[in-house]
This record gives sequence, structure tokens and C-alpha cells, in this order.
Amino acid sequence: MPKRHVFHQLYYHFVWSTKDRERLVTADIQPGLVQFIRDKCTELEARAIEVNAQSEHVHLLVELLPKHAPAEAIGQVKGASAYRVNHELSPARRLGWQEGYGVVTLRKGELKDAVAYVRDQERRHRERKVSEVLETFEMLVG
Repeated sequence: MPKRHVFHQLYYHFVWSTKDRERLVTADIQPGLVQFIRDKCTELEARAIEVNAQSEHVHLLVELLPKHAPAEAIGQVKGASAYRVNHELSPARRLGWQEGYGVVTLRKGELKDAVAYVRDQERRHRERKVSEVLETFEMLVG
């Protein structure tokens, strides 16, 4: 294993929506989509800490290496995940993502709360107990 020559703690919480906020992430494709996102993160040498896909949006907590620009990494994750869903899981349905995304940076000490937030998306949306920063962005660009 090569030595690491750079200390880093680069944690990001990305949120992005389906094109036109259509409810395209159905129960039958959700597990596969989450796995495709995790696979692409691994391919990028990134650590997917938590992933949750709701019917019209996705949350990804990820640790990136300093060599990866966040915009480039998320572009690759979004592109690869849509491609794989459309070609492997649901060829009859066309999953597409909105052009933009939301992202906030996190400190390592915030990860536990962020993981809980991502895991609990369904209940939070149902009870309207969501992050104003992240969810407002979703509504603006979605």
C-alpha cells in the first residue's frame, strides 16, 4: 500500500435531483442505484460514507481525495449512475439527473449527524423536518 503524503479530511454532502424532479427512483431500482453510486465512488478512490436515494433526489456523503475536484467527482458519479440504471436496471425508463447539485463541506465531527440525516430521509420529508440549506437548494434547482 503506497504511503500517503498528504493529510486530508475532505468530507462532502452532495444532493441532486432527478430531471424535472420526476419520481423516477422507484423501489425496484433504488438498491441498484445506491450500489452503482457506491461502486463509482470506489472506482474514484473515494469513500462513500452514506447514500440514500429517494423518489426524486439523492443524498451522498463522501470523502474525496485531494486530487479530485468535487465538481468533477460528482459529475462522474451522476453520469455513471444514470448510465448504469438506464442500461442495466431499467432500459424502458430513462433516469436523468438535473444539471446542478448542492454540496456542503463537513468536519469529521459532523459525520455522525450527517449519516443519521441521510439515512432518515423518508421520515424527515414525511414530517417536513429537513435541512433548510440542503432541501431549499433541491427546490431551487430541481
